[in-house]
Amino acid sequence: MKLDILAVLGVSLFSHALAASSSTAGLQSTECVSSSDSSDNLFSVKSEVKYSKLFSIEYHDTYKIVNNLSTNNTYALYQCGSTKPDIKNIDAFIPIPVSSAAAWSTSAAMFIEALGVQDRVKNLGTAPSIVSACLQELLEDVIKPFDEGNSTSTDEQEQSNAVVFSMPGGEDTNTTNTVVSTEYLEPSALGRSEWIKFFAVFFNAEERANTAFESIESNYDCFTKKAGEEYDDLRPVVAWTSYAGPTEYNNNTAYWQISFADYKYDLVRDAGARMLNTTGAQATMFSTAAAFLDALEEVDIVIDESFVSYSYDELLKNYGVKDPSKSTYSWVTASRVFRPDRLQSTAGGLDWFEAPVAFADALLQDVIGVAHPKFVKDGYQPIWFRNLADNEPVVVVTASNCTDMYAQRKDPAESCSSLTFQEANPDDEDYEGVDENQTDDLIYDISKSEIINESDSDSSDGAFLSVNALQAAVAVAFVALCAAM
Repeated sequence: MKLDILAVLGVSLFSHALAASSSTAGLQSTECVSSSDSSDNLFSVKSEVKYSKLFSIEYHDTYKIVNNLSTNNTYALYQCGSTKPDIKNIDAFIPIPVSSAAAWSTSAAMFIEALGVQDRVKNLGTAPSIVSACLQELLEDVIKPFDEGNSTSTDEQEQSNAVVFSMPGGEDTNTTNTVVSTEYLEPSALGRSEWIKFFAVFFNAEERANTAFESIESNYDCFTKKAGEEYDDLRPVVAWTSYAGPTEYNNNTAYWQISFADYKYDLVRDAGARMLNTTGAQATMFSTAAAFLDALEEVDIVIDESFVSYSYDELLKNYGVKDPSKSTYSWVTASRVFRPDRLQSTAGGLDWFEAPVAFADALLQDVIGVAHPKFVKDGYQPIWFRNLADNEPVVVVTASNCTDMYAQRKDPAESCSSLTFQEANPDDEDYEGVDENQTDDLIYDISKSEIINESDSDSSDGAFLSVNALQAAVAVAFVALCAAM
């Protein structure tokens, strides 16, 4: 069953903070300069990187240097009308502010909408996977999807833009305007959201980026503080899991995986919960369901990221739980199995790869809602997570849900400072099986299990992301590149 987004979450989720993009509020140096004033310091508002580990920004009088530290790419952005800087080892020279832009990933598109500069976007990739209501509306009449089945046409579309935001390995060698972004590889939730500053420098939108991120950071810190105060004595154990059935891509051998990605670890801890952990690897893959279930023995909450687990019964079957009525796993007996696929496009694209990347505070709010369902009120409904065990439906977002397609995207999080968190009750059914007064991670001894391998990268997000990629007929290479998420 699928429900309309407005009926479930209300119009406020897709309301917007600022006026339409025709406004220049929050933008600097919007006009090209002449040679007479091109030596001035043109960028009075600057962005400083605080959390992100994978990009940096340097400011000079008439240009900026942007580095993608994960791919070793460097870009020189110079104010239009000024002299192109004479510097070496630059992957692309781009006049700014850019008048047109394209993006291949849904997360890059979301950051552009969060800046309120989507009026500059001419082309988007993976269009059927885009969940944003207003980007969907723009795709109906204004933005053109990349012609992904025609490489010649795609090249022409890319070359018609001032900048093309791509992913590692997706760069077009025939163009000189490609910029690689890797926001999804950041090790922290706030680090991922801080990439709004990376995208802002191309539009001279630093003021908008700084304002948006400071609000996200403050709200995230408030949620962390309140969750720590209210739930320190009752922290359920959370496991991020996935199952991959036998296919030609894995030698027809099924495997089960537990993810320990850094940003997930931070979210769980900051939400007042405990993380199932091993020896510090980012992910552990198991060769048998029995070994996998053994690792989940003391887990209270499962967040499933499998591609194939569409129903609760299918998940239990894939996980090897033969008779749930006789199960002793608390995540089964308490019906606490979630999937981050609540918000979807008509084609099945997941908002999990869009808005949560840009809005870390809303993502933390959601994880708190999973760990402590009554943290604000009975019946709190997370934005992105749905309880699979309770057969909660997915919510389909369409263009009709957009109220202003050119407005700056609003942070969907509640204002933490205005909320009163309810105290956790150990006798509540939501905490069935949860150990009290335990604050450390639950460490599972992997030496006793049948394990395929441990990995410093987390492939579960990449596998889940492949749903979007396949549905949009995107190159399989994209999935492999995103496997480190």
